[in-house]
Amino acid sequence: MSGDQAAGGATAQPSSSASAGAAREPLASSEPVGLAVIGLGVIGRRMLEQAASVPGLRVRAAWDIDPQACRLAQADFPGTVIAADPQTLVSRSDVDVVYVGTPPAFHRPYALMAAAQGRRVFCEKPLTSSLDDAHRLVAELAELGTPNAVNFVYASAPSADYLQRRLSEGSLGAIQGIDMRVFFSQWPREWQASAQWLRAREQGGFVREVLSHFVYLSIRLFGDCRLIGAQVSWPPDATLCELAASATLECAGIPVTMSASAGGAGPDEVLYTVRGTRAALRLSHWYEVSESDGQAWRPVEVPSARYPDQRVAAYQEQLRNLERFGRGLSHPLPDAALALRVQTIIEGILSVR
Repeated sequence: MSGDQAAGGATAQPSSSASAGAAREPLASSEPVGLAVIGLGVIGRRMLEQAASVPGLRVRAAWDIDPQACRLAQADFPGTVIAADPQTLVSRSDVDVVYVGTPPAFHRPYALMAAAQGRRVFCEKPLTSSLDDAHRLVAELAELGTPNAVNFVYASAPSADYLQRRLSEGSLGAIQGIDMRVFFSQWPREWQASAQWLRAREQGGFVREVLSHFVYLSIRLFGDCRLIGAQVSWPPDATLCELAASATLECAGIPVTMSASAGGAGPDEVLYTVRGTRAALRLSHWYEVSESDGQAWRPVEVPSARYPDQRVAAYQEQLRNLERFGRGLSHPLPDAALALRVQTIIEGILSVR
């Protein structure tokens, strides 16, 4: 899911020492993982809603710099405890994981604030609004020894697991290429209207918000990717994000083509296609799988446990893996170092002027 967030972020400075706080004792298997939520815009509210369906997770408290966002969260999610400030939030003794769901410019200070208290960090992508800060954050988290994870939902989505299984079986034949295609009739999308930072060149745009998920997925399925070349169309207003972008990548020797644009009539498109010599598989609308052997695309039914809706299944499986992360168990969630590899490619595309 994209990192959509309406609220802003504070400028509080974290402690630079991990001795400022200590991690909780290991959890008993019957004890839920305590989650703190920083940022109560679109994606933070979604976390409050979806986490309530995971028995092994418990939202202990939340906070946003916008008092109105806090009031709405309390009204819409009764029982939500609103902390007085972010430091109070991350210092709670019942918090195991701090979820940072603010705009990217504020990820680093909140992640470090949590890490200084010995809390595990679960962060939205991109890591930060600048590549230099992203490198700095990865190094700081490593120095502090803070377990961390980044919210690329294809880490857990059943549809992504299905693609990986088919690739492992070799049923697609030799992989010839990967295609990514994204189109939005408007950006930000209507349901993101309150998150106007998504329009800004500094930290928004659909290349960062959407194509980064597919770069991550390509790394997961095939191995490291590198940027070959890119073209970007920019609006006259230098404060606004891209109008269109295209790029070529190479992923484990496989050619990757990427195109994205926004504005104009027509239905939104989010497509990721893997083409082999025997068959091709496609993700559409993020999670719906279809297959072709040269004929028309036909839908593929992907098992998704208890959730018939693939979108809900992806989110719920991600949160179940977040629970495992909070318990210190094995999990597939990517860490900040992998997210930095994704961000390096994305910022490489956007560096074209």
